[in-house]
Amino acid sequence: MKLEYFFINTLKIEERGLDIGFDLYCPGHLIWLVAIAAAAVVMTGYYMKQTEEQREKTRKFFAIALLCSEILKDAILIVIGAPMKGYLPLHLCGLAIFAMLWDAFGKNKRISGQMLAYAFLPGAISALLFCNWTEYPFFNFMCIHSFVFHGWIVIYVAMLYAAGEIMADYKGLWTTAGILAVCAVPIYILNTLIEENYLFLNEASEGSPLVFLWDVFGTRFGAPGYIASFAVLLLTVFHVLYLVYRCINKNKEKNIKKEESTVESAVEFEEA
Repeated sequence: MKLEYFFINTLKIEERGLDIGFDLYCPGHLIWLVAIAAAAVVMTGYYMKQTEEQREKTRKFFAIALLCSEILKDAILIVIGAPMKGYLPLHLCGLAIFAMLWDAFGKNKRISGQMLAYAFLPGAISALLFCNWTEYPFFNFMCIHSFVFHGWIVIYVAMLYAAGEIMADYKGLWTTAGILAVCAVPIYILNTLIEENYLFLNEASEGSPLVFLWDVFGTRFGAPGYIASFAVLLLTVFHVLYLVYRCINKNKEKNIKKEESTVESAVEFEEA
């Protein structure tokens, strides 16, 4: 653990040829995953016990905190001289900042809720499982920020879903897909102009399942083949999520009916 590496950026790591990063699913990575999962369970239980007024404050706190963390990250990167064109909030989880602000402060939460359930929750989980910041050591502000940032999104969605404030439906699946498709067009063009890879549209993120798509379709059919396979993968994931959410909702309904039936039986017994 060296303090000099706490504020080092990727450009300096490459220039100095440093090998200071971590491997996926090493002990440190697993500790982060377990800590985030535990925090999600604890915060969800806490959120469920809150009043509506308290929940509203919690949602706003989470949304503002996520935005502030992104601003702080950018400020630090500017100070240490990192190339900022690669750090715009145009990746999927960067777009989650705007969805959470909309969800926390807006009146019509349906669309933001659907996008959080179908796009941003699986996106954040995927980022945590297949980190693209493995070039950093664990004791580095970008590494810490990346784990906390994505974990923050997971916790937020978990709280709202458990409380029944997000109800993912089939129409929302296609709404989410449509919005992402609309966003992807200008982002792809921007990627081409500034030679970046936001939303991983131009090439696969190393270490992620997208590498398989690139190897199979990108190498044969170029960018169009890769993007088409990417779109199919997303729709497949969305449909799997829809089935998972539906099963969870049905289980919740059964439990509620059982509780109501138990209460009714207890009342009838007392009256008898």
